Amino acid sequence: MASPDTPELEELVFYQQLISNFHDLYTRAQQSCSILVIPQHLSTTSSLTRDIFESHVFRPSPCYLRKHVSWNDKYEIEFDTNRTIRFFYKKDGAGEKRVKILSQEDVRDSIRQRSYSILIIEQPLIDTNAIKNLPNGTILKSIRKPLNSSSISKFDITTASYESSFMFLDSLREIESAFAKLRTALFLFNETYVILPKFVENALDKLRQLRVEFLVESYKLSNRNHADRDIELASEIYITGNTYTKVWPIILQHNENKDQILFENIEKRQRNEHKYSNQINLNTNQTALNELKRLDDLKSSYEKAKCIRSALDLTVAAKTLMIVDPKNSAVSYHSSSKPMPMAADETLTAFIDLICQLISSAEPNVRIRLSAHEYYTEKFRFSPLPQDIDYAFTTYRGVLEYLTNSSSWF
Repeated sequence: MASPDTPELEELVFYQQLISNFHDLYTRAQQSCSILVIPQHLSTTSSLTRDIFESHVFRPSPCYLRKHVSWNDKYEIEFDTNRTIRFFYKKDGAGEKRVKILSQEDVRDSIRQRSYSILIIEQPLIDTNAIKNLPNGTILKSIRKPLNSSSISKFDITTASYESSFMFLDSLREIESAFAKLRTALFLFNETYVILPKFVENALDKLRQLRVEFLVESYKLSNRNHADRDIELASEIYITGNTYTKVWPIILQHNENKDQILFENIEKRQRNEHKYSNQINLNTNQTALNELKRLDDLKSSYEKAKCIRSALDLTVAAKTLMIVDPKNSAVSYHSSSKPMPMAADETLTAFIDLICQLISSAEPNVRIRLSAHEYYTEKFRFSPLPQDIDYAFTTYRGVLEYLTNSSSWF
């Protein structure tokens, strides 16, 4: 894939300095990254700091399947369709740019059983002249501006996500060293910690310990003598989201039997429903179904719990505009012009119907892991949920418990 005008990788100064001056970074990149971006031309070589090299080393994004995030968590890239990559600035809404790929080399490490790609581009992804040389030859790094309210990323618990949690914590310059230490600890956890299905609690204890250490150091650095709700929640979301791809496969394995029992019981229930009614409308709560399907895309326990609350709200909103056919089961409804309030048992029944519709409408080869989501959301959170979200999650757990343990009633 190399152009005739593109020099050999070993001839590029950026690559030479990476392997000679920052060999530890290069070694770790080979072990865990997916993309090395090497610029062909450099306007200067005297100011190539470690941060610049970390801005050109990328690993898979924990948030998005197609994106990759830089080693220093400042930038993202995404492959375009015409031999270019899209380069995103993660902070301050600075936008994006497209960068042409001059050459690509896919490397297979037979020892580590890993693959990664080396992309050669024309210019560095970021400005390497941001660091100035003083007259005496020493290097002066750009000085950060004092912390002020406008430089802190907004954090809203109602819209909190893995991405917004990272942006918020990264914007708090007063706890910068604590956050850097946390990111390093999470990287080591993802790379070296061994999790076994029967010992998931041990991994959970380790993550909980890392969070406590981060909070203690953060409050010390910021001279806080009381808990900060935003930092507490953001750290929980960031830690669980960062380690999700490490933990989730083990959670699936740990809950495989429960999900299988749940699947079989729901199929049995649905077959019995069909015997007594042919008026089942699987599209009645399509909006709620779509919301519940988002559980597979969310990586923190808090986001999953919020998603469940949203699905329950959509279910209740739809059902209050309908009435139950008394001759049939709760899944058969007729439109009603007057909204009707729902009792707690009716809410539970409506959510049972939603869960059953989700399973029965899934593709034949797609298995919905509802028990795994329940286990993860319950275990991998370090602080109490808000009351409204906790109510929805408790309802969700009650529905799964009923459908898992009450097969003889169907």
